[in-house]
Amino acid sequence: MTRGILGRFRRPVSSAWRGRSSLSIPDRRRALLLAVAALLVGWIGWSGDVLALPLAMLFPALWAWSQDRAASVAMGYFLAASRGLRQGVASFFGASVWAGILLWGAASVCFVAVHAVLWSPRPGSQKAFCYLITAVLMAVPPFGIVGWAHPIRAAGVLFPGWGWWGLAATATGLLVMTTKAWPVAAIALADAWARLFGLPRVTVFNL
Repeated sequence: MTRGILGRFRRPVSSAWRGRSSLSIPDRRRALLLAVAALLVGWIGWSGDVLALPLAMLFPALWAWSQDRAASVAMGYFLAASRGLRQGVASFFGASVWAGILLWGAASVCFVAVHAVLWSPRPGSQKAFCYLITAVLMAVPPFGIVGWAHPIRAAGVLFPGWGWWGLAATATGLLVMTTKAWPVAAIALADAWARLFGLPRVTVFNL
């Protein structure tokens, strides 16, 4: 009787454990892929080539697709985008490289904290609104002081001479990138980006 009771008790626990493990593996893979993608976006977008800067506008989409409060995505993006900060601080202030590393780490914590706290699991307009608040906070003091890697800086590259209209267009594109309509924003931004290289414009806008 005791064995029968134990047998009935063990099977559900074991099956539940396998179920949780099988569900967590895809989630971990997804988080890893998004973090690597964010790192690449930050590394290439902020490589020093101004024409590569619009690539940073993919970050909001990666932030929105994340399922771990986007902490790993934000960390990967910012560490890669601001990698020159540690040496720049040391050279500018004549301090050791450790001072630059300390500031680099502190700035990264601020960036990640804002993006993690304001991340929302709900899709659609609520997630876009959360990113709007995040983008505004990272553009004004005190958080704006460490907002070196803000994707909004691509406005001057994509829409030169547009002034505030270009800033508004870029901000709108960033918000749409956090929604299900992100392909529309991506095509529109790619269309503007193609003009910088003298490439043919995206055909969907020429129909």
